[in-house]
Amino acid sequence: MKKTVTNNEHKQRINEVQYHIYKYLSMKLTIEDLAKISSYSAFHFQRIFKEITGKSVNNYIKYLRLHCAANLLVFNPKSAITNIAYDCGFKSSATFSNEFKKLYNCSPNEWRNGKYKDHKPTKYQLKEKEVDFSKIEIKKIPEIKIAYMRQMGFDKTIKKGWQKFLFLLEKEFNIKEPTMMAIHHSNPNITSIEEYRYVACVDLQDKKIEPKGDIGLCCIKGGLYATIRFQGICEDALTLYQKIYYQWLPSSEFEAVESSASVLYYKNNYLDPNDEFDMEFRVPIRYK
Repeated sequence: MKKTVTNNEHKQRINEVQYHIYKYLSMKLTIEDLAKISSYSAFHFQRIFKEITGKSVNNYIKYLRLHCAANLLVFNPKSAITNIAYDCGFKSSATFSNEFKKLYNCSPNEWRNGKYKDHKPTKYQLKEKEVDFSKIEIKKIPEIKIAYMRQMGFDKTIKKGWQKFLFLLEKEFNIKEPTMMAIHHSNPNITSIEEYRYVACVDLQDKKIEPKGDIGLCCIKGGLYATIRFQGICEDALTLYQKIYYQWLPSSEFEAVESSASVLYYKNNYLDPNDEFDMEFRVPIRYK
């Protein structure tokens, strides 16, 4: 029993650190400061972080920054490369360029000018499905307080994650039939399906709970969003992501604030016997 309690405590504390990293990705993030958030010593923090995430703290942060920059170079073609580097937490354009080349085998400029099309992280093929861009609505959405559970990989195991999440919410906090949401931290054109970062979420509304084990608490930022109501099956969500970010966004009067989209489920395909979803897809944006 003691080991289970300890593992849950580790997950809870590292969840808080991961949320801090996502929220302040453009800021200076030191191991010492992150260790303080976890309430562990710097030595134990680094060991526990790697056990839970599979990456060292510095490599985890660097990967997120490079992934974010790779997206914004394509999504925001008129933004200066130096500004994108700074927005993603790189304090030197030279450092950014060197690290980018190591991961993607080309310069940021080459990537933006078409090399990204050669980057094929997985054999997974996105399905062809029509997306009616005329149905996109621009909305101002308030901040949403959520409880969440992280999932690595975009596959059928997400169903088990949702089942566990909802079971624990009811068992630990008496939350039944919540409004379900999700965050897509990854781009299927850049990240392999195995490393895809999906976050199952529920809108807490006026409910007050504490983080526990796999369940963390955070907020989805309020602001301007491009939204579209969309129906389909599991894989269609990735096709929608691609078409909104790669086709609609660059030709619109908006640019992406970040590369993470969120979803409001009217019907969650992972809990539907026919694997069908009905959702509102939300992309955080700003005017160019």
